[in-house]
Amino acid sequence: VRESLDVFRDRGLSMAVLTNKPTNISNDIIAGLGLASHFFRIYGGNSFEQKKPHPIGIETLMREVSATKAETMMVGDSAIDIKTARNAGVRACGVTYGFQPETLAAEPPDILVDHFAELVAAVLGDAQTVIPVAQ
Repeated sequence: VRESLDVFRDRGLSMAVLTNKPTNISNDIIAGLGLASHFFRIYGGNSFEQKKPHPIGIETLMREVSATKAETMMVGDSAIDIKTARNAGVRACGVTYGFQPETLAAEPPDILVDHFAELVAAVLGDAQTVIPVAQ
């Protein structure tokens, strides 16, 4: 995931974290993983009056970077993430690993990836972008 996040950052894509976990612990986790510099914002479940799947988080993030719905994608590992994307009218990518990937069958995403490198290829459409996938 880190290599893919590096590619997105290096290409100038704005990335954020939107989670239902509390903001402070989320900041600590992201910082502990050494990924804080990849994200312009980290919003937690206590950042807004409503939690995911309410679209307020995505809508706020889009306003902060002046992104359109067509330019925005929610990436997640559960049906709640996909519902959040649908409620905001943005594209959704599901990953087949993580917290609750089994719930994606009930709420199919637009894109489903087994490795984050697949998402890079799908988003950038760049066959020259090669990211090693750890086995």
